[in-house]
Amino acid sequence: MIGPRSFLEYARYRYLKVSLVLLLASMAIYLVEDPPGGRSGSSWTGYGLGTLAALMIVWLMWLGLRKRSYRDVGAPLQGWTSAHVYLGTSLLLLVPLHCAFEFGVNVHTLAYALMCGVIATGIVGVGVYALVPTSITRNRNNTTLDALLERIAEIDADCRVAAENLPDLHAKAVITSIEETRIGGSLTAQLAGRDPACGTTRALRSLRGSEIDLQGDARLQELKLIELVARKELLVNQIRRDVRLKGLLDLWLVLHVPLAFATVAALLVHVFVVFWYH
Repeated sequence: MIGPRSFLEYARYRYLKVSLVLLLASMAIYLVEDPPGGRSGSSWTGYGLGTLAALMIVWLMWLGLRKRSYRDVGAPLQGWTSAHVYLGTSLLLLVPLHCAFEFGVNVHTLAYALMCGVIATGIVGVGVYALVPTSITRNRNNTTLDALLERIAEIDADCRVAAENLPDLHAKAVITSIEETRIGGSLTAQLAGRDPACGTTRALRSLRGSEIDLQGDARLQELKLIELVARKELLVNQIRRDVRLKGLLDLWLVLHVPLAFATVAALLVHVFVVFWYH
């Protein structure tokens, strides 16, 4: 039985082949050309490869809009993503061919450096999307996040009942668990996946360290309460791991998207400077 294929394998690596053909053709043109003034970004080959690279960058930016379109028209999203990865990576060589590998401290090199940043964060994103979704599925253990949250709400209700007729220490522990347990929060808190000051953890520690000597039914009720809070702590930690993993899915975009727009801005300046001074 053949499992689901990655977007990298889309249509038998169609866009990997397209990218390789594109690069081989560009390298052949670059090597064959022998302009009078030497190879440079100002030669006909340089202008041609530069125009191709610029159009590719603008086209690859379109994926951000395509991802938000749910209409079943054109190439499937998996195909767009595959093209985005392979064609985007090919720019690492295509752009140097365009400028004949001439770099310096200028806006032209800045545009290339920003583009390299976009590609680097994109590669990280590919790795994240290859690994994290599987980890999320494994962490949830065939359930949903909403179901986990509902189970916590049920445990909180059971804890209130279990704490009835017990000393104030137990009731305070339940209140601490309910009111001082935080999930999510800032990006740093989400990525940490833990909360050292977690109300549920402190409540469980308080209950287990209680020096109140209960007997009979009260002791059984106390043990039940401790078991409930311990189960809640496991669920809270499970949800925090889920939030952390989903945060990782979005973290690379925090760098990737701004770098992509910065690259386009630098590209526009590059094009303006080239044509203004030539």
